[in-house]
Amino acid sequence: MFDGVQIKTYECLPDFDKKEILRYAGYKGEADEALAKLLDECLQECKGCFSYRVAYIVRPIEFFWETFGESKTAHAHLDGCKEVVIFAATVGLDIDRLVSKYAYVSTAKALFFQAIGAERIEALCEEFCKGFGGKRFSAGYGDFPLEKQTEFFRLLDCSRKIGLTLNDSLLMSPTKSVTAAVGVCKNVDRRGSELDCSACLYKHCEFKK
Repeated sequence: MFDGVQIKTYECLPDFDKKEILRYAGYKGEADEALAKLLDECLQECKGCFSYRVAYIVRPIEFFWETFGESKTAHAHLDGCKEVVIFAATVGLDIDRLVSKYAYVSTAKALFFQAIGAERIEALCEEFCKGFGGKRFSAGYGDFPLEKQTEFFRLLDCSRKIGLTLNDSLLMSPTKSVTAAVGVCKNVDRRGSELDCSACLYKHCEFKK
């Protein structure tokens, strides 16, 4: 089912958030001079390597329940919304290639490239979701089963539309990619409604706060 799938691309996003990159890399506090220099080197090297793409559909909220079934997590995020945006986002393969390039050469650089990719896909999702009013959530979060990932790919034709694939272990390639749903509820104040990371089934997630 690929009816009405739309594609949105971004030439650029807001500047890199160095604090977030350091958090994703597992560092706490301010970076020392050597660490800051290494991060700047990595940011310079990966400039221009991102391809920001989103495939999405907008459907009535009833469509979501019919397709994905009931979920307390989904209800917590979609309460008060009449429509839902179902989307897949990716920043492309080049950042994965940089991680692989440095995996056995410089583990510090490989770690930073992983963290930069994490910050970039988060920035892409934030930019795309602006104005919808709801809080996004993904398969594997709370009681919304990870297996629902296949429904996102079925609905969005991700491989053909944005070059995003899913293997039998439900892992995506490019790795810096996200599938999610977000409610359209512009007249509802949703601030503070997002569930915290303790509800997520990804126990080793690099995004965990």
